[in-house]
Amino acid sequence: MITDTVGQGGRNALNDTMIVQRLLNQIDIPGAQQLVADGSPGVRTIFKIQAFQRSIGIARPDGIIAPRSKTMTELMCRANAENSVHAQLSLTNPAPTSADLGAPWIATAEREIGQKEVAGPKANPRIMEYHKAAKYWAKDDSLGVNAWCGSFVAWVMSQHGHAAPANAFRAKEWASFGTPLKAPVYGSIGIKSRSGGGHVAFAVGQSRDGKHYYMLGGNQSNEVNVSRYGADVWDAFVFPAGVAAGDTLPVYQGTASDAGSEA
Repeated sequence: MITDTVGQGGRNALNDTMIVQRLLNQIDIPGAQQLVADGSPGVRTIFKIQAFQRSIGIARPDGIIAPRSKTMTELMCRANAENSVHAQLSLTNPAPTSADLGAPWIATAEREIGQKEVAGPKANPRIMEYHKAAKYWAKDDSLGVNAWCGSFVAWVMSQHGHAAPANAFRAKEWASFGTPLKAPVYGSIGIKSRSGGGHVAFAVGQSRDGKHYYMLGGNQSNEVNVSRYGADVWDAFVFPAGVAAGDTLPVYQGTASDAGSEA
C-alpha cells in the first residue's frame, strides 16, 4: 500500500510512485503505454492514472491516487487479478531494477564487471566475444590498437536485439546509433573524445551536484567497471531507437573508480 498521494499534484514519494507505476503496468488499459517504473511522476504516469480512473467509471479523472481511495483500491484488486505474484513483488520490493528504469541491457553489462585484459599474446576469450559482436578482426585484447570499449557496447546491445552501427568497434561511430539525447538518462550510451580516438560507455548515474557522471564501460583501466568522469567531457549521448527512455539519470549509489586509461 502507498503511504501518500501519487500523480497530479501529489507528494510523489519515490517508492509510492514506483508501486503505482508497477501496478499500472500489470493492467491492460487501452490507449495507455507501458511506463518506465523509475519513481518519476511524469506526464505518462499521470495520463495512465487518468486512463485507469476512466476505466473504473470515474467521470472526472484527476490523475491522482491517494491511499485507501477508490482508485487505489481498484488498482490493487485488478493488478492482483491480473498477476498476483508480480503485484506482491511490486508492494514488497520497490527498489528499482534496470528493467524498471527502462534499460534492461544495464543488468547484462553489470554481469560483465571484472572482465579484464590478459597481458601478453594471450587474450581474454570473453573480450574476443565482444570484438566478434562488433565485427572487429582484432586477435588480441590489449594495447591501443585493440581498444575494446566499442566492442563491449556492441556485445551488450546485441544481447537485447539492438544492431550496432557499422564499425562499432570505433567508439565515435556510436554517435550515429539510435536517438540523440540532450542530456543523459539511465542506460544511455555516452561518447567522448580521447587522445588518439574516442571512448564509449553506458551512463548509470550522476553525482549529487551533477558535476560527474558514472559510466559503466569496457576497457576502462583495461577492464569492465564503473568509472567516474567529469560531466563536461562527454560529447554526445544516444538511446536505442524505438525504446522509451526514462526521464532521469539517478544519483549513483554504488562503488566506482576514477576514470583512467581507455586505450
